[in-house]
Amino acid sequence: MIRKFLFPVSKYGTAASVALLVLRIAFGGMLATHGWAKLAHFGATAEQFAPMGGAIAAALSVFAEFFCALGVVFGVLYRLALIPMIINMSVAFFIAHGASLTGEHSGEMAFLYLVVFVALIIAGPGKYAADNLFAKR
Repeated sequence: MIRKFLFPVSKYGTAASVALLVLRIAFGGMLATHGWAKLAHFGATAEQFAPMGGAIAAALSVFAEFFCALGVVFGVLYRLALIPMIINMSVAFFIAHGASLTGEHSGEMAFLYLVVFVALIIAGPGKYAADNLFAKR
């Protein structure tokens, strides 16, 4: 059961797998860039996260936004990597941005990431993912 969740055998054809690859690269890559900025300026990031737990919350966010995002891009432990990303975007949207889709401090981007990551965890990585190497064994 856990093995099928972590390493699903791709049931998609080429077109759907390419579409999933494009989504993984685009959204995972954009989030990894955002996470890298947080990691590179970690002191300032920790200060911004002070109301939500400071350095610990910042470290968890960096883990989700940088390291897990790279896992999604390459399809390594894909579904496991998406879980912290979904939690991170949920916190960003519902707590940090107050579930607002409009206004100066809109959580629109966090909501967009959240929706895409939920769709990706349901769909699976497609056949162009490193996890497929493990699924076939």
